[in-house]
Amino acid sequence: MGIQQKLHTKLVQKLILTPSLQQAIKLLPMSTLELSDLLNQEMVENPMLEEVPTEELQPAEAQTAAEKPDAEQQGNKTDTWDDQDYEYFFGDYLDDGYRPRAPQEIKELPPIENTLSTSSSLSDHLMWQLSMQSDESQLREIGSAIIGNLDDDGYLVASFEELAAMGPWPVPDVERALKMVQGFDPTGVAARDLQECLLLQLRHLGLENTPTEKIVTEHLRLPQNHQVP
Repeated sequence: MGIQQKLHTKLVQKLILTPSLQQAIKLLPMSTLELSDLLNQEMVENPMLEEVPTEELQPAEAQTAAEKPDAEQQGNKTDTWDDQDYEYFFGDYLDDGYRPRAPQEIKELPPIENTLSTSSSLSDHLMWQLSMQSDESQLREIGSAIIGNLDDDGYLVASFEELAAMGPWPVPDVERALKMVQGFDPTGVAARDLQECLLLQLRHLGLENTPTEKIVTEHLRLPQNHQVP
């Protein structure tokens, strides 16, 4: 049987205490007085050691403290690896699913009040209906004047004569335009008082010539004055 040379790889873990580590373990449990005695003994035994006064150490310590941030920054730059370093080093070997994701900036969303749709006013709602109802320019002008003279509750606060004088427009055309506007949504708009508003709503519901219409026409003041039998 011949002698053969073979090469084997063997991984062994060993704990080795370096001289500096042994010295650190020896110095850590010492008190300040014991450490001072040890230093004095070392200076006596070792003629190469020299005691430096405290005044000479202060400028050196200040210089060391000033250079320390730069050294730390350089150490961070050389020793610290971030995601970009890993991606650059392993970019050719990593699959797309394993690439580190760069932190994405989270944009601040606008307040919820800014995303809500603005509600149109009663005047805008009526003007939109007016533009869809009539093609006559004069009738639109009168209807626009009627809508412009409505209060916050939708009641007409101008008389036929006042509306006719704005054009000037004929009173029959003003009456025709008012009837058209009173047919808009919401039902009862452009009425001149509560009674007319209720009658417009009853007619819209098909309750003409009913006891309900008679109550509104002839006896509306009784409920208003709390005179209900």
